Amino acid sequence: MTWWMWDPAGTVPSRRFRSEESLASAAPASQVVRSADFTCPVQRRRASAVRSDFLSVTGDPAQVALVERRLWTLLVALRRSQSVRDALATAAPRAGRAALVAEPSRELAEFDRRFDQFADALRVLVTSPSPEQLRHTAALD
Repeated sequence: MTWWMWDPAGTVPSRRFRSEESLASAAPASQVVRSADFTCPVQRRRASAVRSDFLSVTGDPAQVALVERRLWTLLVALRRSQSVRDALATAAPRAGRAALVAEPSRELAEFDRRFDQFADALRVLVTSPSPEQLRHTAALD
């Protein structure tokens, strides 16, 4: 499944495009997150699932926009974390290496916790939509 997401704070180009896909393919990498950006199948599944859940969100447009901005931020961070994940996975165990990978590992674990917290809240919002749950999801940091 191929998908993409445009930066909600970005300005859509004024030039006409045949389709949203052609717009996404012509846009700069900083404005679009594509499913193809995730080379790791696990991370692609995580990103696809949370994006799919977001597409089902309805309610107050201001709150939905906050959820969309949060989703965008998390998808960009997930895309950026790939190189660190790859480096940690391929790091050969050597003396003194533990200290070098401890901080990036902690940061990734904290990011994964926040990402999963948002994904869980979004899943709850989709299964039982309510204005309170939408506000809760939009307020997550």
